[in-house]
Amino acid sequence: MTTRLSSSSLRPPWVRTAGILIATGGVLLTAATALEVWTDVATAAAAATAFWVLFLASTLAHVVAMVPLALGRGDGAGAVGASLVGKVALLGFGATFLANQSMYLLVAYLLPDAEVGAGGAEVFLFAMSAVQGILLLVGGAMIAAVGVLQGAARWAILVLALVGIALGITINASDSQAVLATAYFVSTIAQIIAGLVIARARVRVATK
Repeated sequence: MTTRLSSSSLRPPWVRTAGILIATGGVLLTAATALEVWTDVATAAAAATAFWVLFLASTLAHVVAMVPLALGRGDGAGAVGASLVGKVALLGFGATFLANQSMYLLVAYLLPDAEVGAGGAEVFLFAMSAVQGILLLVGGAMIAAVGVLQGAARWAILVLALVGIALGITINASDSQAVLATAYFVSTIAQIIAGLVIARARVRVATK
């Protein structure tokens, strides 16, 4: 017997969970970015503590959000349906996002004087960012193709992936702090919007 998607819909808890986590991660990262842009988190103890808490919490929220998004309530029926490629892409994005955010903290704040930007290290960081973007792009494309999520939520992750790619291009192409700050805020606000859209989404019901 084959499984297909019916036209009836519902709003299961895993959708709300994934959406709320993504939106929460976006809010936390917006606050962390504001601290990083407008305060000296490298030397001011209070600002540094707040930044680290917000940044780490936002990272964990985004990583955990990929689990219900990929696997649903644990039965494997998430936003990508039965697609193994979609599941691997979303969970892989969560893993690489965690690694990239951790690497950012290491390079920017824990080992700021180390020559991590030279040679092979620079290539490694660029490759990790590229893999992260590709995984989210594939995951978003699979969500859109499968059509479990309805309405704007069907396209939310794909759009978020494109915003992330645009952010990466901007980071590598611009030296303007104002431009970079704007790009970061556009990205974090896009996360909030995508999360809210997904949290309110309905899903198509799988029928035999």
